[in-house]
Amino acid sequence: MNRSLPTTYSQHLTGRREALLIDAEGHSHLSLRGFWVGSFLSFFLAIGAPYANMAMRSSNMAFDFNTPGAIFLFLVLIGFLNTLFKATARDFRLAVGLAVLVVGLFFWHYTGGNAIDIYAPGFWFSLFLLISFLSNLLVVWHGGTFALNRAELVLVYVMLLVVSALCTMGMTQQLLPTITGILYFASPENKWAAMLFPLFPKRGVVVDDGSGNEGFYEGGALDTIPYGAWVEPLCWWALFLLALYMVMVSTAVILRRQWVERERLAYPLTQVGVAMVQGEQSRELFNGFLKNRALWWGVAIPLFYGSLKALNKYDPSMPNIQLIWAFPLIGSQTVQLWISFALIGFSYLISTQVAAGIWIFYLLSKFEAEFLAVSGLKSTSKFIYGVADQPLLAYQGGGALIAMVLLGLWMARGHLWDVLRKALGRGADIDDGDEIMSYRAAVGCLLCGLLGMIGWLWLMGTELWVGTLFVGVAILIFIGITRVVCEAGLAAVRSPMIAPDLIVQGIGSQWIGSGGIFNLSFAYIWSADIRIFLMAMVANGLKLIEDMDRESRRVVFWAIVLAIFIGAVGSCWMVFHLAYKYGGINLDAWRFRGGPATIYDMARRTLEPVGADWLGLSFFAGGAAVMVLLTWARQYLLWWPLHPLGFAIGANFMMNKAWFCVLIAWSIKKLVLRFGGPARYRGSQYFFMGLIMGEALCNGLWLVIDYFTGKIGNKIFILG
Repeated sequence: MNRSLPTTYSQHLTGRREALLIDAEGHSHLSLRGFWVGSFLSFFLAIGAPYANMAMRSSNMAFDFNTPGAIFLFLVLIGFLNTLFKATARDFRLAVGLAVLVVGLFFWHYTGGNAIDIYAPGFWFSLFLLISFLSNLLVVWHGGTFALNRAELVLVYVMLLVVSALCTMGMTQQLLPTITGILYFASPENKWAAMLFPLFPKRGVVVDDGSGNEGFYEGGALDTIPYGAWVEPLCWWALFLLALYMVMVSTAVILRRQWVERERLAYPLTQVGVAMVQGEQSRELFNGFLKNRALWWGVAIPLFYGSLKALNKYDPSMPNIQLIWAFPLIGSQTVQLWISFALIGFSYLISTQVAAGIWIFYLLSKFEAEFLAVSGLKSTSKFIYGVADQPLLAYQGGGALIAMVLLGLWMARGHLWDVLRKALGRGADIDDGDEIMSYRAAVGCLLCGLLGMIGWLWLMGTELWVGTLFVGVAILIFIGITRVVCEAGLAAVRSPMIAPDLIVQGIGSQWIGSGGIFNLSFAYIWSADIRIFLMAMVANGLKLIEDMDRESRRVVFWAIVLAIFIGAVGSCWMVFHLAYKYGGINLDAWRFRGGPATIYDMARRTLEPVGADWLGLSFFAGGAAVMVLLTWARQYLLWWPLHPLGFAIGANFMMNKAWFCVLIAWSIKKLVLRFGGPARYRGSQYFFMGLIMGEALCNGLWLVIDYFTGKIGNKIFILG
């Protein structure tokens, strides 16, 4: 049976999508102004997000998939900067006035006794405004406009999503402390020197400045930074991360058509960005999306609540209402009622089947956890990440997640075969012109990246079979969580089990070898606390560009590459500076102390030869089997109400904070659809997108206020 779309209908869809990014004047091209704005805002997010959570100890702007930093900056661009650029294009006098004002304020501030601090995010944003409004003056003088069109706005948003995946939890704040902490925290008590130092790879992947990296952790060492000690480790890690990101981007490209066009996943995390882009009209001064009244009612709720919470840090007499409660459920099991306005907003945009599966399977996991506690069934494994308090449920969720991925790949076998045929030059009938890179390039990058990761681990002393198995399992887990994010829109989710734990403790450390155990402990950097990562962000970005013309899509690939470079270099530069100036242990206790200690303590404990955790592996197999049955029920039983996705992540730690928000959104959506129908539901989406925007706007506005007032520790909306 021919599973492909009819040619005529496919052409109709392509034309309709491309038309959505063509404004009233026919502009749909990408220009240097889009790359300039995207590059600067990407750099600003790369340095601003770690500055906010380390130097200011404020709200996290890039820790989870909700990416409030990207939404806030995009809102500033859409609602403020682009409006000014369009206004000045109508009146040259206004362009002159704004340019003079910005130039005057810039030089007045930095020549009035305020020294230029290149590490201050405020300086960079001021410089951006200065250059942008001067450039705008020249463009308007020649009869043009510096305002971004829809396609350029999409480009900017995709770049911001990519940077969000790298600048804090996704890479930098995991990498730099881990490769330095083993020397700084080594002591006779933890026995790292005796047990782990002999296992160091011959290649220099650990930073050793000759003094135990004291300057990095204790600060006050800006004048004596040992740059030479960092060169070799960062080069080795750059090679590995390059291979990893090649795999992630190419995998997202290969799966895009299956998920976007054939399975029609919801991609809730992109819907606010899409709505803001589609509200942009070159003939209209203000963005049409921002004129919706229901949207601002939604914005007002988190903005009002968050502002009260922020003001409480300035004046304790201001009310500070907590939106977190805990109640006993059964036996020793408790449930948290955690209200996050953004999570409610995202959850309202997913299907009711997916939402029901999430909160029902979460509650069922609590009953299962109590049964395991009463029955005395215990695993020999001990985990820190994933479902750490219930290792058997971690194995069960891990098996279900990997089974979900394998089932999805099996159902996509027709598409994957087409991709392979096209890559081998035997698929002349297969059209890959609408992808950001050809299928041949994507498959080539995937294979090169996988071989690069495996080869890197082998060079570091890991057995070849161990490295191959580990990389395969890790990528399957990444695909699984990416699928969860794209389909369920969960802004706060982690894998129930991480690849290093499954390989080392599941199979048994006696089979892995001491060198393999130590090297896989380094994998915690990129595969452990994966609350945000590149594959999921790129997959969401590829959903955003589905309305672009084909030529522009290929340009987006280079924008993603540029954003990866900007995000990695910019964030490393900022974290590096802050650590040597203030001391890492004074900035972020968990990432500079708890995280490295967890990694190396786990490596030391698992060096003792232990066999396979057969009970855990049986739960792993059981979870996979149940996932197969649930998937079958969803496919063949029309009355089946629960999406199997919820079973894979039901016991996840982050579900403690997300399930109640999903339940609230599910209940409201059921009522709206029951009594108002689809039309009422479509109208109500604006209110819930306002909840998402309101959290991001509140976090961003108070970050700006705290930056100028010098307030420290003003955390407002956080997911964990």
